[in-house]
Amino acid sequence: MKLGIGFILIALMLLMGCQSTAHHGEALPQYTFIAHDNDMERVASVQSTAQAQGKLLLVVMGAQWCHDSRGLAANFSNQTMQPILTSRFETVFVDVGYFDDKHSLAQKYGYPAYFGTPTVMVIQPKTGQLLNEVNLSKWQSADSVPLDEYIEFFSTIGTDSVKTLPSSPQLDQFIKNNVTHLKQGFNHLRPIWAAVRNDMAGDAKELQSVATEIWQYRTQLQKDILAMKLELAADPQTKLSLPDYGQFSWE
Repeated sequence: MKLGIGFILIALMLLMGCQSTAHHGEALPQYTFIAHDNDMERVASVQSTAQAQGKLLLVVMGAQWCHDSRGLAANFSNQTMQPILTSRFETVFVDVGYFDDKHSLAQKYGYPAYFGTPTVMVIQPKTGQLLNEVNLSKWQSADSVPLDEYIEFFSTIGTDSVKTLPSSPQLDQFIKNNVTHLKQGFNHLRPIWAAVRNDMAGDAKELQSVATEIWQYRTQLQKDILAMKLELAADPQTKLSLPDYGQFSWE
């Protein structure tokens, strides 16, 4: 069953959180998601530059097919945002493609995975500390975020000290298990999606079902991980109630 491009985009939006539909403006060329074979090396190089120049490292993981990724790029290109970004950050855009396994890049800075696009990470380059873990998920709806919130956030992030959210061996194992499960979901979806996208003998209904199931899982997982870390921050002795999401329907 063939699938129109409109449906493909909807499936992409569902899976990666790009659900915004508002029109956005044009982006500057440097805010384009382009595939590279050496993303880890690219990011490491920009991190070194940021440290040398006394700036913050800004890593954006997204895709050109994602409306919210393009919306963020357009807002970054705004004439008010440009001096803020260029004076305070060294910025690198990383293309996640179609479910490419880029999770190790997020994990390098203490985030379990990329759960949606765009994933925007503000990093202290000397220590590698992630400074925006608490509100990182906000930028996965970047095209719906008002410009004044961009200006406020990127003007002030890093001016105050930020404590890394705590974890525990129990939570670490929970995260490891579920990120592994999420990757398995992506691996299952990838060939289904490719067949439909390439007008092969793909099943549109199966794509929609699988994409939606993974979207629901990764969204809830990201929320739950943050909530449990905040519980531990409030009370390190708290006994966590770990969610059980069960198996995917196809398992």
